[in-house]
Formats: sequence, structure tokens, C-alpha cells
Amino acid sequence: MIKFTLDEQATTPVPTIFLKKYMCDAPADYVKVYLYGLCLANAGTQLSDVELEAELHMTASQIEAALNYWCLKGQMTKSGAKYAFVMPDSTTKEDEPKKRRAPLYEMQNFNNMLRTVLARDLSPAELNKIYDYTDVFGLPQEVVLALVEYCVAERGNRISVAYLDKVAEGWSEEGVNTLEKAQQKIEGYKAVSGGANRLMRLMGLHGKYPGKTEMDLYNKWTEKWGFTHEAIEFVMKGKEFSKDQPFKYLDAILRSLYDRGIISSRKINEFYTAQKERRANIKEILTALKYSRIVVAPKHEQFYDEWRSAGFPQQIILLACAQSVKIGSRRFESVDGFLKDWKQQNLGTEDEIKKYLRKQNTIDRKITQVYESAGVERAVGEADRRTYLRLTQEKGLSHDVLLYAAEYSSLKDRPFEYMMKVLNRWAEEGVDTLEKAQKQNLSNLFAKAPGTMEREYSDEEKKKREQDAYADMERLYGE
Repeated sequence: MIKFTLDEQATTPVPTIFLKKYMCDAPADYVKVYLYGLCLANAGTQLSDVELEAELHMTASQIEAALNYWCLKGQMTKSGAKYAFVMPDSTTKEDEPKKRRAPLYEMQNFNNMLRTVLARDLSPAELNKIYDYTDVFGLPQEVVLALVEYCVAERGNRISVAYLDKVAEGWSEEGVNTLEKAQQKIEGYKAVSGGANRLMRLMGLHGKYPGKTEMDLYNKWTEKWGFTHEAIEFVMKGKEFSKDQPFKYLDAILRSLYDRGIISSRKINEFYTAQKERRANIKEILTALKYSRIVVAPKHEQFYDEWRSAGFPQQIILLACAQSVKIGSRRFESVDGFLKDWKQQNLGTEDEIKKYLRKQNTIDRKITQVYESAGVERAVGEADRRTYLRLTQEKGLSHDVLLYAAEYSSLKDRPFEYMMKVLNRWAEEGVDTLEKAQKQNLSNLFAKAPGTMEREYSDEEKKKREQDAYADMERLYGE
């Protein structure tokens, strides 16, 4: 349990000395810890470690580093897990941080080495910042020099101390506190930075260096997800990257592959080859359906994937497209209907389907002939085929019987309905040949069937149409 107390002599919620002398130079998170702790102390409130981490959105080690920083700056004192804010007067009389540190001239050797690495003079304020790496973060001087040397090699000697602060804080949190650990860390950095840097050049980002975001992403791709650098470059081929967050765009592409278990160059190549073939096949389907704009949409991909999963090869899909166009439809739903019908009919090969279509086309021609004889303008559909097969195959009516009924029905106001009533009655009565149909009472055939209406003709027109119909039947069926 961490508890903050407020000195009785403190008269303001935030000491003026903190605002004027320490706040501006301190890391932002350290300022946050100071101010929040001061708020808790003023209210007499105490929080558990877990609660404090949740409130500050910081880890326990980060909070502890901040508290130690303010203790070294003389703004707090520590006793066990208890931190006390120091009254302002104690810091105005004596500057404890300066007393704790050796004067700058006593750090001459360290200063000279920093100046050599950075190839420029450092101001006292910059030197005091760097001294925090040893005094606050607990990094030995040789580790600090290795850190600065690496950062300069990556970013140049104009690198800011603020950037060095972030790296030093990170090393402190990760426990990089020996020269050996520093060298291992630098080798890892170089591998990640070098790879990330090459990717940036491929993206056209010249003159820029990978930052923490780019290096973290590259490290995730290679260390966590298992992509090789060569595999990542292979993924990038042929793609255009904008200057606005190109690494996040690449991250989305790699995540899609990673989620599919595709991380090696060979598997990526196989996947992209299959994708290329897939798009080419969909475009071929769009062309077969007479589309004017050949643009692959997600809907097309969904239908195509379902067809291939169902086992339909490209040639059979194109055959369904041809049938769909034949009936005047370019919709993928129409193609899907043909494919499902063929599957239901257990037609698995192109030869079986073509044989089925030839038979179907023969039936369609016969049905069309019947409809034309009845004067019916109607497109032939699956329901018409089922009715024709029921009458001819199940009930045994010959095609001539259907034509004979169609001729009589052509005189009626609703010839299709009348013809179906006649044919259904004949099917029930066993009138299955032309000879039997011709022996039916013709007057009864012209009687008004239930639910039908005759066309409005004059007596003279009716007589003439009957004579024409009888003449046609005698010509077609007379002996």
C-alpha cells in the first residue's frame, strides 16, 4: 500500500518551486505521478498498488521510477512504502539535487566522451538531463555512453536529448543495466531498425528513420508472427503505400495472412497465385454474363467461393452463365439457381449437364410449339417443364394430344387456363392419343369451362374463328 502525506507547513496544493523549477524539465509521466500523489495526499486518500496503476494507466515499475525521481530531486522523501512531499522552504534554502551530484567539472571525463560521441558541445541543462540516466534510471556511465553512441549512429549527431530520455527510460524499465545487456539490446535494435529501414525505403520514405511505432511493428511481424524479412518484402511487391501510416497498412495485410496461417514466402506465393487465378476466373464469369464493366465486387467473390466449395469447376460455372444469359438474366443468383438444379439432379460432369440440357431444350421446343398453337405468349420455365413431363410421361398423353387441345383453346379468352383444364380432364379420362381426342364431343370442348371467360366476339367473328380452327385441325390431324 502506497500512502502520501502532506507536510503541515505546505500552504498551496502545488508548490511553486515545483512549477517553476522542476515541472518543465521532468518527463510527462513523472509530472502526472507527482500531481496525482499530491492530490491524494491533500485529500488524505490512499490507494492500493493495483488501484494506482489503473488510475494512472502506468505499471508499478513506472510509478516507482517516477517516485524515486522526485525523491532524488528532493521534492519527496521515502520511508518504506510511504512517500512524503517536502515543504517548499526546504528546497529554497538548499538545492539538494545539486549537492548530491558532483560538479560538472568533476564529470569532465564523462562529459568529454559524450561530446565526442555527439560531436557537439552540450549545455549544462542537457548534461543534467543525461546525468538523470545514471542518478534516476540507475544506468552505469558505460551503458549511457553505449546508448548515446547507438542513437547517434541511427539518427545522427543532431539527435535531441528528449529522444535519448525515452530510450534511457525504456532501457531502465527493461533492466538493461550492464554493458553486455546494452550490447545485446543494440544488436537487437540494429536488426529490427535495419529491416524496418529497408522497408521504409521500399515504401518510398527516403530521408526518414524508423521510430518506435515502426520498430515495434517490425519486431511483432518477425519475432511474434514469424515472417521473414524476405517474406514481408514479397508481400509488398506491386503495392502502393501512401506516406500516411504505411506501416499500419502493411500491418493489416500481414495480419490477414497471419490469421490464415500463411507466413512463409512459398505459402504467400501460392496464396497470391490462387488469388490472382480467382480474380481472373470471376472476370471471365462477368464477361460470360455480358457485363459491360468488368469489376470484381465482394458479392461476386462470395458467390464464386461458394460455387468452388461446392465442387463446381470453372467450365460448368461458365455453362450455367450461358444458360442464364439464354433466359435473359445476367444475375449471379440466376447462375446459382442453375448450378443448384444440376447438383440436385446429380449431374457432376460437363457431358452429363450438356446431355441434360439437350433433353431440356427438346422439351422447351415442344412446350413452345404447344403455347404457340394456343396463342399463348409465355416464357418456358421449370414449372412448365414439370407440367409437360407429368402430362406426357406420368399420364401418357402424346404430344399430338397437347397440340390438339391447344388448337381448340386458342378460341378462348384465357387460352392457357382453358387448355390446362381440358388436358387435366383428358388425363383423368385416359384420353392419351390423338384418335381418342378427336372422338371427344367437340361441342363440349367449346363449352364454357368453370372459371373461364370467352372472348367477346360477334356471331360472325365466332363462326369464322370456329371454321378456321376446324380447318387447321383437319389440315393437321385429318385423315
